[in-house]
Amino acid sequence: MTLEFSADTLIQLPVSERKAIITEKAALIDVTNITDESLHKAYRYGKIISSIAKDYIQHQIQEDNQSESILELERQSELIHVQTDKFAEDFINELVSYFEKKKVVLENKPNPSNLFELCGATLLVTSNSVTRKLSTKIGSLLEKISNISPYIISPEIEFDIHITGIDVILLSEDIVKFAQLKTQKNTLTGSQVTRAKKELSLHENSLFIAAFDVASWTFPQDSKIPRIAGKVFWDSIYLDYNLIETHIKNMVLRIDKVFAELAAS
Repeated sequence: MTLEFSADTLIQLPVSERKAIITEKAALIDVTNITDESLHKAYRYGKIISSIAKDYIQHQIQEDNQSESILELERQSELIHVQTDKFAEDFINELVSYFEKKKVVLENKPNPSNLFELCGATLLVTSNSVTRKLSTKIGSLLEKISNISPYIISPEIEFDIHITGIDVILLSEDIVKFAQLKTQKNTLTGSQVTRAKKELSLHENSLFIAAFDVASWTFPQDSKIPRIAGKVFWDSIYLDYNLIETHIKNMVLRIDKVFAELAAS
């Protein structure tokens, strides 16, 4: 027997069953008006999830109000710290392993591939690779931190479903919005902007978000796809921007300190 499809039903189920039901319903959605076949699945998932997203988020908000609310600053700080502390530990472990492997490669490499390797400048040899990896992983961390808020759904966390171009779904101003979440304003290159606009345009109410109000926008102003950054975003989901900035800063500085020590050793 097929379960009734509703937010209340889905919330009671394990993630695997939520995914199965949503996938089954999504297969019935007509995609003849979507010319890009690579976005058919995203469109289908978006239509199904948008039909229950408001009730789903409101249920989360009600549950939060009945328990130790994450809207309390002390509770927020604890939950954010759990995420940033685990991230730092995991990344530092990766750094240690990376430097051990890099050292073996450099010691057994007869012909350096660049000036920095020739000089044995380990910090310069490794810095670009490490910062790129760190930037990529921080994007996923920010998604997890935002999901602390009851005003957010992460499709991957809640349903084990990937919607191309969509990182979070939020309830803001009583409207469900499908959003792409980036670390800062200048994350996208020119070709990525075109793709992002196409992905976001699939959904009725979409949003482009920069988690930190850093640099200048590379995502242009668009009347159909608003953009917000930093405190404006975090305030909209009732998480404290200063807390997030402080925990992220402490995490990055901790990683930076270990990175410098490893490069010097």
